[in-house]
Amino acid sequence: MVSGSSERDRGERSMKAYRLRRSAVLVSVLLLTAAACGGAEPTNDSEAAGEADLVRFAPTAPLPAYWPYYYIAEPLGFYEEENIEFELVNAQTAVQQALLAGRLDISGTGLDYFVQAPTFEDPPKWFMSVDRYLWVMATFEDSPIDGVEDLRGGTIGINEPHDSLDADFMMASAGISEDEYELIPVGQDQAALAAREAGDIDAFVTAGAVSMVALQDASDEPLKAIPNEAAESYYNVANMATVDILENDRDLAVRFGRAVAKGMIWTWENPEVAGELLYEVAPESADSVEQAIAFVKAGNEANRAAYEERGRIDPAIVEDMYNKHEELGFLEESYDSEILFTNDLIDDIWDFDVEAEIERARNDER
Repeated sequence: MVSGSSERDRGERSMKAYRLRRSAVLVSVLLLTAAACGGAEPTNDSEAAGEADLVRFAPTAPLPAYWPYYYIAEPLGFYEEENIEFELVNAQTAVQQALLAGRLDISGTGLDYFVQAPTFEDPPKWFMSVDRYLWVMATFEDSPIDGVEDLRGGTIGINEPHDSLDADFMMASAGISEDEYELIPVGQDQAALAAREAGDIDAFVTAGAVSMVALQDASDEPLKAIPNEAAESYYNVANMATVDILENDRDLAVRFGRAVAKGMIWTWENPEVAGELLYEVAPESADSVEQAIAFVKAGNEANRAAYEERGRIDPAIVEDMYNKHEELGFLEESYDSEILFTNDLIDDIWDFDVEAEIERARNDER
C-alpha cells in the first residue's frame, strides 16, 4: 500500500497541475468570450475588478466525509468557475447564529433548525437540500434489537448535547415516550462503541452510513444500524442563506449552489475520484484513500434521494417534520413551516449541461 504522505504529495502535485490546466482553459474561454462580444463592459463591480466573491461557509459540523461535495468542488475548480472564493469556517453547530451575525454568508443546517427558526426575527431559509436525515442508532449484529421499538425500556448512548435531540426525535417518531428509555452520555462514536462493548448501553446514536463504516473498521464485532422507517424520508442538511442574501444577492447563492451541485454530480457519479480528492483536501477525514472512498460510497447509497431530487425541497416532508416536532412538544410556539425554505433558486442552480457534467465525472475528465 502506498503511504499516506506519498499519496498526499502525489495528490498535491496532480491537483496543482489540474488547477493550472483548468485556469488556462477558463482564461481562454473568457478571452474568446470578450472578443466575440466586442469587449463588452462587465456587468457588475466584481467582474469589472476581476475579483472573486467571498463565500464564508460552514456545514453543521466540520465533517468532510459526510458532505464531500462541498470539499471536492474546490479542487475540481467549480467555485472558481462561479467566480467564488470559498472559505470554510468552523462554526461547530452554531451555524444559524453565525449566519445571522454576519460571520457566514451561507451555511448548512440540520434538524435543530425547526426548534430555532421561530426565535429569529427574520429566519434564514434553506434553498437547496443536500442530504436526508441519516442519523441512526447502532448495536451489534447479534443483538436481539432489530428495530427502534425494541429499545423500549433500553439504554441509549449519546454524545451530549447534540445527540439528545436526535435520540428523542428518533424514539418519538416510533411512538416511544421519553419515560420508556434512558439516555446515557458516553461520548461520540469510538467512546460509544467502547460503552456498548462493555455492556453499559444497548445501542448508541451515530451519524448514519458514513460513521457505520468507520465504526465497523474499529470493531471486532459486526455492527448493524437499527432501522427507523419513520425518519428515513426526512431532510437533514440544506444550504441556507439569510433573507437579505436571497433577496439582494440572489446570484451569489445561485452560483454557490451550482458549484455544490457539480460537486454532488462527481460525488455520486465517480465516488472513487471523490474519495481520492476528499482525502487530498481533508486527510483528517479518513485513515486512508481506500477508507475515504468507502465513506463516499456508503453516503451515496444511503443518501441517493438527495442527489436524484436535485436539491428540491418537498413542502409535504417539511410539514410532516414540523408536525412531528410539534406533536412531540419540541416547539415552544407554532409557526408556518414554509418560513423554513424556498425552492425559488433550484431551476437556476441546475441551469447548466447536467448530462455533460455527468459524463465528465464518469469519465474522470478533470
